[in-house]
Amino acid sequence: MLIPETMESLKQIQGCVKAVALQTDKIYIDVQNVHDGVSLVEKELEKMGFPFSYDSLKSPTTLVPLSLRIASIIAIKKVFNLEDEHIKEMGCLATKSSFFTKLALRYLVSLKKMAIEIPRHWQRHYTIGSMDPGELHEDERFFIVRLRDFDTHAIFCTYLSGYIIGVVELIGNYSNLAIQETKCQDKGDEYHEFKVTWM
Repeated sequence: MLIPETMESLKQIQGCVKAVALQTDKIYIDVQNVHDGVSLVEKELEKMGFPFSYDSLKSPTTLVPLSLRIASIIAIKKVFNLEDEHIKEMGCLATKSSFFTKLALRYLVSLKKMAIEIPRHWQRHYTIGSMDPGELHEDERFFIVRLRDFDTHAIFCTYLSGYIIGVVELIGNYSNLAIQETKCQDKGDEYHEFKVTWM
């Protein structure tokens, strides 16, 4: 159970995100193949002070509060007793399970293209925060992603790690993909920084 201070801090999170993010959450819930899984998560959200029905989302482009989107991830983690690795898998699945997301990523045919398009891709989905153009080091086989002005909740860093890996997987066949958050705004750093490596 989240303590009241934590729930209140969630409600203070500013900004919005496209509803497609919550639609991919529902897909992840369905993948768990648990009887009444969606209902269980919705009940948990209500306990947290975020009454919500996933079926109320009609368009992937509708804006919903970012606080609700993060509460959704937290509720899913609690209901299904998930570890951080599962939250990363959830982020990774989101890039593959949503037609809207795949459509938005259809032009990212290389890491070089992705590096250029990252800021625009972020702005299409979120009303707060900004991504720097990606920093690609192909010879050394690593890629840096930086997210600024996005001080929300640590669980989103875990989710975003998986999402970034999912995008890279859609672009090409890279072996031994790994990601590490090397800086985190939620821990006092100036921005979030993710380092993707491969073999």
